[in-house]
Amino acid sequence: MKKIWRVFTLLSLVTLIVAGCQETKEEQAKNMMDDDTLNGNAMDGYNEKPKDGQVGYVRFNKDQLNQDAEEHREIKVNREEMADMISRMILRYDQFEDVATVVTDNEVLVAYKKADDTDRESAADMVQKTAYSLVPSFYHVYVSDNPASFGDIQSLSNSTVYDQGYNDTIDSIIKKMKKSPQGKVEESNPQQPDVGPNMNTEEETGMEN
Repeated sequence: MKKIWRVFTLLSLVTLIVAGCQETKEEQAKNMMDDDTLNGNAMDGYNEKPKDGQVGYVRFNKDQLNQDAEEHREIKVNREEMADMISRMILRYDQFEDVATVVTDNEVLVAYKKADDTDRESAADMVQKTAYSLVPSFYHVYVSDNPASFGDIQSLSNSTVYDQGYNDTIDSIIKKMKKSPQGKVEESNPQQPDVGPNMNTEEETGMEN
């Protein structure tokens, strides 16, 4: 009986310790959030568990930010999610059957297979503009309907921007991709087009909004 009681006591202590550690982590996360965002209104913080479809909302006071640090802050995007979104959006068009996308630190590379009855120039323009409509304005988009581009893009799937020879590899792939039609947005002036699967009509794109 004493042995059972000792085991029960030990398990109780372990449970209390784990619960205490968890509470400490939650308090630390909350304090970090409070330090970064304005106090006084729960809506001024981050939504830790946003509801489906909920908007993103963050508020800062300028005095809370180190302006020197902000000037040198790197703008980051979730590249995997961005690549996923671009591929999915292009495939909403009836004119495309297969799409592979790589998003780097400032380039988007898209390989695609178009329908046989779709003009190459038109297809390239649709792919290029769709990608541009989904990424920050400092990105450059390169597209290709060459089947070999799928292999080139896949070869980058496990790469990081810090890999040795990374820039040379990217430049080599882009050079090959540019042999295919690139769409109507000039590389030197990639203004964000106001087109894309969320913006065009069924008449223009062959799909529903």
